[in-house]
Amino acid sequence: MPRRSSLAPVTLAAGLLVGLASLACQQGGETKKTEPKKTETPAVTPPPADEKRDPGTSLDKAVTAIDLAGPVPPDASAVFFTEDGALIPLACYLHDKKKLAGGKDCLKLVKQGDEVYLKSRNSEIVDKIGAPKDSLCEVGSGGTPSSLSVPAVDAGAAFEYAVSPKSLARNVVMLPEDSWSEKKPSLSAEEIAALTALAKVEGELTIRQVALQDLDADNAPEKIVSIFQINPKDSERYTFAGVFVQRSSAPATWIPIQTSTNDTQTYTVYGALDLDGDRNHELWLNAVTTDGSGGERIFQLTKDGATGIGKWSCGL
Repeated sequence: MPRRSSLAPVTLAAGLLVGLASLACQQGGETKKTEPKKTETPAVTPPPADEKRDPGTSLDKAVTAIDLAGPVPPDASAVFFTEDGALIPLACYLHDKKKLAGGKDCLKLVKQGDEVYLKSRNSEIVDKIGAPKDSLCEVGSGGTPSSLSVPAVDAGAAFEYAVSPKSLARNVVMLPEDSWSEKKPSLSAEEIAALTALAKVEGELTIRQVALQDLDADNAPEKIVSIFQINPKDSERYTFAGVFVQRSSAPATWIPIQTSTNDTQTYTVYGALDLDGDRNHELWLNAVTTDGSGGERIFQLTKDGATGIGKWSCGL
């Protein structure tokens, strides 16, 4: 009988232990894999719409300026209109005759369908000349209309002035409304005394307007002043009313532009325009009477005074 090896039981036991250890590792010793943590990006909430924002404002819509290119006097004829429910021709430049004119002579320079530029303090447009039409101050006159219709005005729009051709607008300056408000420049005591002497009145003058505007292209402003004095014996009339200009080259001299005594109107200078292209500006005057009526007229300055062009509008 062969001899049993004494190592057999030990070897068997060792093998059994190794097997058990391997089984234990397979059942309880597994290493679990850890998945990377996911980072969620928070949703971006858009800002609320601005309900006060108007998409039609100039921030969202390009504003195109009106092209005022083109010939101006003395290289072309031109008409300056005021507006009162229709376009009233105040004055014009006649290229063929090289002179200023008013009234019917101005109407001959434009025809129905021609472009016309209209300007207010806050807006400007280009429209078309229409048929003859009475202005508001001409209604009931019974005569042939001496004013012109234009679609924008017929629709109710109001403007300070109009010009044809539109290029003439480059030569027009509207004086600031502050010049006839409490914000107007002040006059010195010497200037007031000089104007009082020119008006030949006793007592205090009322300073209606003071404006500074270069009228002769020398880069120095002239002083434009409107004054009046109420008649103490008749509140419906003025002892004196007038407009004077003090040239920058002659600060001690006052040039009378328009004056009246014992009458019913006072004057305001609305603007200045170089209507004939000589680089000297004409003055655009408005007159208002004590009963609320009035009119407008253009004055051409001379060396020592002024000459009215055409007549006062509205029959003043």
